[in-house]
Amino acid sequence: MSDPYNAIEVSEAAIQFSVIKLGQQTPVGPYTQDDILSLLQNGALERQDLVYYDGMADWAAIEDVFDIQEEITHFIDDNQDQSAVAQAFREITPILASEENIYYVAVQKHSGLLSRSKSCVILTNLRIVILKIKKSGSEMEIHKWSSVGDFSMKDEGNNLGTFSATMQQGKGFDITHIPLAQVQRLIQLSQEMGGV
Repeated sequence: MSDPYNAIEVSEAAIQFSVIKLGQQTPVGPYTQDDILSLLQNGALERQDLVYYDGMADWAAIEDVFDIQEEITHFIDDNQDQSAVAQAFREITPILASEENIYYVAVQKHSGLLSRSKSCVILTNLRIVILKIKKSGSEMEIHKWSSVGDFSMKDEGNNLGTFSATMQQGKGFDITHIPLAQVQRLIQLSQEMGGV
């Protein structure tokens, strides 16, 4: 039998999962998160089947690993890219403080014509996180609400906008090409969160 820990490959674009169905010993896959959710919906997989991806300590039941799916459903009301939101959750969850909760995730539609990266803006009750997802991995830029001065938005046309913030020290950031409905929610929530 092959070593299940070497049974999958992590693609540069997304986490790849291997699955062992109950009663079997040979892993199958690799699958993306969307593949697994599809297989669950059509009955090809059960929630008790085991799943593994590179970085997990051990195999675990799909229902335990994919509790995140239920968590993110209320974050995709504004047509966010579901797989990008799920990746944002996986990236940020390990660094959340004990009393910290995620309030909103906005996902950049694209960052440029030839760019292979995508940014997410994650609002928590304690801070604002810019997560840049690249083929080679990801980067985070983290700001406490107390360090942020002001927020603004710009309508780029084509139902896209730019979300901008200035910091108390004068520097700031601009995240372009976010669907306008998500930019509007970012502004609304940032004003509320920044005021606490």
